[in-house]
Amino acid sequence: MKPVLRIPAYRRLLAAYALNELAFMLGSVTLALLVYRRTGSVLGATAFFLTAQFVPALIAPMCVARLEHLTPRTVLPALHCLEAVIFVILAWAASAHVTVSIMLALALLDGVAALTARTLTRAATVSVTSAAGLLREGNAVANAAFSVCFMFGPGLGGTLVATGGTSVALLTDAALFAIVAITLATARGLPEPVAIGTSARGRVRAVLAYARARPPIRSLLLLQAAGVLFFTISVPVEVVFAQRSLHVGAAGYGGLLSAWGAGAVAGAAIYARWRGLPSRDLIAFSAGALGVGFAVMAVAPSLAVAIVGAAIAGVGNGIVSVAGRTALQEEVEDEWMAMIMSLYEVVYQSVPGGGILLGGAITAFGGPRVALAVAGVGSLAIAAVAWSALAGIRSRHLTQPAAARIDQGDPARVAVGADPPRSGPRRDAARTPAV
Repeated sequence: MKPVLRIPAYRRLLAAYALNELAFMLGSVTLALLVYRRTGSVLGATAFFLTAQFVPALIAPMCVARLEHLTPRTVLPALHCLEAVIFVILAWAASAHVTVSIMLALALLDGVAALTARTLTRAATVSVTSAAGLLREGNAVANAAFSVCFMFGPGLGGTLVATGGTSVALLTDAALFAIVAITLATARGLPEPVAIGTSARGRVRAVLAYARARPPIRSLLLLQAAGVLFFTISVPVEVVFAQRSLHVGAAGYGGLLSAWGAGAVAGAAIYARWRGLPSRDLIAFSAGALGVGFAVMAVAPSLAVAIVGAAIAGVGNGIVSVAGRTALQEEVEDEWMAMIMSLYEVVYQSVPGGGILLGGAITAFGGPRVALAVAGVGSLAIAAVAWSALAGIRSRHLTQPAAARIDQGDPARVAVGADPPRSGPRRDAARTPAV
C-alpha cells in the first residue's frame, strides 16, 4: 500500500474522504436523534431518512452533471464549505428550537451537497490512482479508512450529544467539513476537469444510455442494486431478532452490531490482501459470505452462534461494496467516471429504503428469522448470478511498475502526484488484464 500513499494528491483525497465519512456518520446520528426528539415518532425518523438520503440521491446526478466541468480544487472545497455553513445553521437551529420542517430542509440541502462532493471526490481519486496504476490499492486503503469511520462515527456522535449537547455535536461536524475544505483547497496534483459539451439534463440522459449500451456496466449496476436490496433487509430486523428471538436485550443487540463491525474491518483487510483477484471472484465471495452469515443468524439457537453469523456477514459487507465499485471504475472511461459514480451513489442511497421496508414487512408477518432467511437466500442468489453474469468482465487495473509505463509520460511526475497527461479515454493501452 505504500506506493499509493506516496502520491500527494491521493493522500489529500484520502484524508478528505475519511474525514467526510466521519462527519457524515456523526451528523447522521446527531440529526436523527434531534429529529426524533422533536417529533417523538417513527414518522419523524422516516422523514429524516427521506430528506437526508433518499431524495438527495435522486437530485445529486443532475448536480454532478452541472459541476463536473469545474476543477476539483475549486468545486470540492466549495461544497464542503457549504456543508460547514449548513451545520453551523443547524447548530443554531437546535438551540433556538426552530421547526423540524426547516431542519429537514437543511438536511436535504446538506444531503445533496454531500453526495455531489462524494461522487466528485471518488472520480478524482480514480483519475489520480489509475494514472499511477494503483486503482485497487487506492480503493483498498480508502475502504479501510471508511470501515474505521463507520465503526467510530456513530459512537462519537452519541458521545458528543450525551456530553456536550446537540449543538456541540453539530458544530464539531461543521469544523470537520471546514478541515476537509482546507485540505482539498491546498492540494496539488488534482486532476483537470472533464470537458462537457452538453446540458446537465442531456448529460444525465447520455450517461443512462451509456450504461445501458455497455453490458458489463449495466450488469454491475443492476447486481449492486439487487444486492443492496437483500443486504439491507437485516437493518430493521436485528434489534427485533435480539429482543424477541434470542431474548438477549440491548447488550446482545450491541454484541451483534459489534461483531458485524469487526467482520467489516476484517473484510476490508481481506480485500486489501487479495485485491488482485478477478472482480467476479471478489463480488461472488463477498455476496456469498453475506448469505451464509444471514443464514447462520436465521437458525442460530443462541447469541454466540448469531454473533458468528453476524461476523461472517460483516466480512462480506467489508468487501462487496469496494469490490463492486472498483469493478465498475475499471470499466468506465474518464469522461463518464463522475456520472457513473453518481448512479452508483443513487443505488447505495436509495435502494436501502426498499430493503428496510421489505425487512420490516417480512418481520411483521413472518418474524425476524424468516426475514434473515430471505436475506440469506437472496444474497446467495446474488452470488450465483454474479459468478455467471460477470464471467466476461476482465480485471483491467494497472499493475505495471512505473518503469513499464514510459508511454504514459515521465513516471516521476506520476509518482509525485503531478497532473498526468491525458491521451484518450482511461489510458487502456497501459492496462494489464488480470490472470
